[in-house]
Amino acid sequence: MDKEKIYIDFASKISFFEFIQDEFKQAKIDLSDLKSEILALQKQTTWNIDDLSNFVRQHPKGFLIFQEIFQLLRFTNAQLIHFVFDIEKLNSLNQEAIFEYLIFNIKYDDEFRKIFLNLLGQEYENFIKNIGQYDKKYLIAIFKTAISKYIGIISKKFSVLQERITKSEFCDFSIRFSNYLLNNLKLNETLSSINLEVFLKNKKIPLDTKGIHGKYAKIKIKNILKNNNFICIDDFLKKNGIGTIPLEGLNFPSDKKRFFCTEKYVEKIIKPATKKPKKFDLIIFDDFKPKYLFELNFYSTEGTKIGINEGEYIELNNHIKNKNFVCYFFWITDGNYWLTLDGRDRFFNLLNHFDKIYNINIFMEEINHIKTK
Repeated sequence: MDKEKIYIDFASKISFFEFIQDEFKQAKIDLSDLKSEILALQKQTTWNIDDLSNFVRQHPKGFLIFQEIFQLLRFTNAQLIHFVFDIEKLNSLNQEAIFEYLIFNIKYDDEFRKIFLNLLGQEYENFIKNIGQYDKKYLIAIFKTAISKYIGIISKKFSVLQERITKSEFCDFSIRFSNYLLNNLKLNETLSSINLEVFLKNKKIPLDTKGIHGKYAKIKIKNILKNNNFICIDDFLKKNGIGTIPLEGLNFPSDKKRFFCTEKYVEKIIKPATKKPKKFDLIIFDDFKPKYLFELNFYSTEGTKIGINEGEYIELNNHIKNKNFVCYFFWITDGNYWLTLDGRDRFFNLLNHFDKIYNINIFMEEINHIKTK
């Protein structure tokens, strides 16, 4: 068959993406622990800076409600820094003011003090005693580094932020936060347009669409294998701590010989460009030995990832052939990208390097051929 006929056959069997996986997950917010905060927010229809600042100080857990209203998962690090610290002061050239702000933060925030002193490699008493011996620019640099680490902690551990919010020394947090909610995020308009409790109860968070597409081909191929009496031995390999499949094969206790596994390395097979071990999406065994090695991809649209994969897989295929390993590498790739002009041209180029290119339907057609090889 010439290239055009091979492509026509491939294109006629292209699959379009099916929504066979969960697209959303439930938001993780404990409404039973936020009853008073929800009630207060539902009672008052219009908020001003003073009222909202008082609410934030008296109900620090309300921060979690606002986060759920306005963010998919959480406030970004840039937002958190703006809420927690005086950015205008930190961004100024007034080093004396920044230095005083540094001392203020390590004095009143226990967690921040711990982070700062750990970066400095000093105990608090020694630092205060010898503070005059330090270069202020150096301390300010450590201060700003500590801020980044502190934000990383509060993004995962709300109790640390909650303690800061409730301290009178840090009442500026509630003012900045309230300003941002009312002016930037239009809190009043948002609250007037939703039933807060119902919204929080039913909020869904979209899953990573790239991850969904990435898993689609693997789900389909695994189902094809299982429907044709191939046994997945992932659990066996995990139980026995086997992450790399030896070329001489496995000692697997079974009288059946149709096996496959996913996400495993194969002994001696590396990525030619980096010389690092190569993990394959799918491995099919023959007589307990790894024989057919696959990468699985699904492309609905064009992207740089396709070109990266193409180059890597061509090199990998040549590497396996040149080393005379008793195994074969194939690319199972699918999706309507391959129906575009760019996809067609790329497919023609791949035929110069691969003996066979599969999509999901072609793999299903030829599964009996793989069984008998």
